[in-house]
Amino acid sequence: MINLAVGALGFIPSVLITAVNIQSFGLYGGAFLTFVGEIVGALLGFYLYRYGFSKVDPKWMRHRFWLKLQQQSPKQVFGMVVLLRLLPFMPSGLVTAGAALTPISGKLFWLGSTIGKVPAVMLELAAVYGITQLAPKSVQYALFGFVLFVSLVLWLKSKKQKNPPSMD
Repeated sequence: MINLAVGALGFIPSVLITAVNIQSFGLYGGAFLTFVGEIVGALLGFYLYRYGFSKVDPKWMRHRFWLKLQQQSPKQVFGMVVLLRLLPFMPSGLVTAGAALTPISGKLFWLGSTIGKVPAVMLELAAVYGITQLAPKSVQYALFGFVLFVSLVLWLKSKKQKNPPSMD
């Protein structure tokens, strides 16, 4: 369930959940759970973003960049999704939200995400598994806490920049 939320939200680093999955279910069970969570979470996020974007009329969607993105063919968007998913540390939510603004179907988005995420998730699994095998539990927990803390601070900072305090 947490995997789905991470995949749908896209701003929580998935390495944190990958480590928990490996520790809880072993390498193969954790790898399977991580991959399924990433893919199903991305698809869930895609539909949530698409629904959300259909309910608002923000001015930023009329910017030339977004208009150009919306005019791409589903085949072009599919290629972009695959390429962007291949990058292991590309923010998943950014790719998902961008794709939700295009004419790509959910099925084609799912296929592109799946193809692109295979190498990225494998690289992530290898790195996380290496850390879980080499580092003592205390170091793992410290790393987990540090990454979670930094992610939260960056998220709050970006949220604060988007919503500056009013001068009433």
